[in-house]
Amino acid sequence: MSLPVIIIGAGGHAAVVADALMACGIEIVGFTDIDSARRGGRHLGLPVLGEDRHVPAGYRQDNIVLANGIGGVASTELRQNVQTGLQRAGWQFMTVQHPSAIVSPKAQIGPGVQMLAGSIVQVGARIGEGSIVNTGAVIEHDCEVGSFVHTAPRALLCGDVKVGSGSHVGAGAVVKQGLRLGPCTLVGAGAVVVKDFDGHGVLMGTPARPVEPAA
Repeated sequence: MSLPVIIIGAGGHAAVVADALMACGIEIVGFTDIDSARRGGRHLGLPVLGEDRHVPAGYRQDNIVLANGIGGVASTELRQNVQTGLQRAGWQFMTVQHPSAIVSPKAQIGPGVQMLAGSIVQVGARIGEGSIVNTGAVIEHDCEVGSFVHTAPRALLCGDVKVGSGSHVGAGAVVKQGLRLGPCTLVGAGAVVVKDFDGHGVLMGTPARPVEPAA
């Protein structure tokens, strides 16, 4: 039986995570939020308990686990910083798998990974700590996804793709089989990546090319 969960964050991604947990029959104590003014309010019918960094201190680490409700449109840095800070304080982040997600038993799933509704993770895939496989995203066979990578809704990593930690693969993007994307790569929504990329930059278009980020 899973322990009750506090979700860190109270935005849209947090609601999706809560919905996945409730679909699994897991008890949710409530949400936290960086905005102290939201304390005492409700989100998805559940209480907002207070600020991110203060709420867990009122609970015992042996009877509560955390789930990361921080998403991010482009950068995964905030999500990573909040989670690693709480982990250093001794908190555990649970892995989330929506009942409709299809995950091969021969895939390797790191701690705190979230596999949301309709996502697919195929045989031989390896997904690093804290990553998101969002709604309908596909991680094909033998892919290697680093830690705190966000594979956005309907994105497709074809077979044997490697994505470096801290990257974001945008909604509906496609990465051709066998390619390597370095750390902190941002693949724009709908892009089609057909060449390796060293990372720490933005890829957009069809075929995808490096671009300068907007000012």
